Amino acid sequence: MCNSDGPQREAHCLYLKHRDMRQKAGQEENIKVNDANYMQEALKEAENAYRSGNFPVGALLVMKHSIIARSGNRERELHDPTAHAEILVIREAGRKLGTHRLPGSIIYTTLEPCPMCTAAMSQARVSKVVYGTRALRWTTTNLFNLVNVEIVQPRLNDGCRQIVQKWCKENGRNIFLDHSLR
Repeated sequence: MCNSDGPQREAHCLYLKHRDMRQKAGQEENIKVNDANYMQEALKEAENAYRSGNFPVGALLVMKHSIIARSGNRERELHDPTAHAEILVIREAGRKLGTHRLPGSIIYTTLEPCPMCTAAMSQARVSKVVYGTRALRWTTTNLFNLVNVEIVQPRLNDGCRQIVQKWCKENGRNIFLDHSLR
């Protein structure tokens, strides 16, 4: 398209190239802003979980820039060890959309997903995961590579980590340092 037919054509091609680069940079910046906004919403769900006595993890499931489902951990409240925030948003989105497959969806979660949640995201065909802070008790980043899910790591690391540390301190646990806790 931009074969040089003289200095005017070459200048126009250079203009188009730079315009495209600026647009792409703007899109990438918008994605980062959206990630931060969605992560703030997930952090609100983690705070709700914390206030209700559950381990403070919050998650959102987003499709086409709309929040489809949101939840915090509810294990203690529901007496269900699988009631992790990520599992709950997958279940809610599935009910709302009438399907168990969620291609094109993005999960925003305040803590790196555990192996159970990673497997559920794979089964649901979640396309992307953005998490707030890492949990050194488990690392699932390599699992995501195996199941073909794009992962974006940490967003709002300090805020997400602080609420988990606060809960751990109050409950005599520390998932960041002690790998032996079960």
